Amino acid sequence: MAANAQNYTARPPPPSPPPASTWTPANVSDPAIQQVAQFAVRIYALSTRELKMSLQTVVSAETQPYDGGYNYRLVVTVTGGKKVQYNAFVWGILGTMSWKLLYFTPTY
Repeated sequence: MAANAQNYTARPPPPSPPPASTWTPANVSDPAIQQVAQFAVRIYALSTRELKMSLQTVVSAETQPYDGGYNYRLVVTVTGGKKVQYNAFVWGILGTMSWKLLYFTPTY
């Protein structure tokens, strides 16, 4: 009994994963960026009991798609805090209550 030879075509290798998302500069005047900055300052102020701290300006902002939302990397200036300028890193989904302040550290 002869074996049936079947033609199998080689499948191409799976595509490479997409490159990691890069950071994109954002407009510091954008209302969404202002809202993210306000969130970062308020959460930090509440957690450190620096209740007089408030956002003065957003110096720079970058966004990066991540995990169904966005990472936000901000440099902000504040009034009423121990320092004047801070680096903030926030993850969130606009239009939801899903937000996390990942760090808020003074610039040196």
